[in-house]
Amino acid sequence: MSRVVSFSAVAGAAWAGVAGLAVLHSRGLAIPSDFSLCPVRLLTGHRCPGCGMGHSVVSAMRGDFSASFAQHPLGLPLLALWTAWLAWGGFNLYRGRRFSEGFPSVIRRPAFAWVALAAVLVVHVVRVV
Repeated sequence: MSRVVSFSAVAGAAWAGVAGLAVLHSRGLAIPSDFSLCPVRLLTGHRCPGCGMGHSVVSAMRGDFSASFAQHPLGLPLLALWTAWLAWGGFNLYRGRRFSEGFPSVIRRPAFAWVALAAVLVVHVVRVV
């Protein structure tokens, strides 16, 4: 029997993985600042608009908000939105509803995605200049 893995399950597993990295880092496992899984950075050596976002989220989970902001200014808002969405979805599943049902619809609209993309690009331009 084939089972399709939902996007929400992958997002939850990714959040748990990042939280695990934050715990390991707080216990002494250092993540090198030059470590990157970004394919753009690996292939070109240049930062992409999202470079530093992963490090930023891990720093925010550790409670180091100044390092989080320094690594990527949008990491903390991303973590807050991601956590809120997963908590909402978990509560919905507990109540027998669909995962994202009732989550603020403004966030699910294409216009929000365009605004978020514009914010990432503006931050990238400011960081490059």
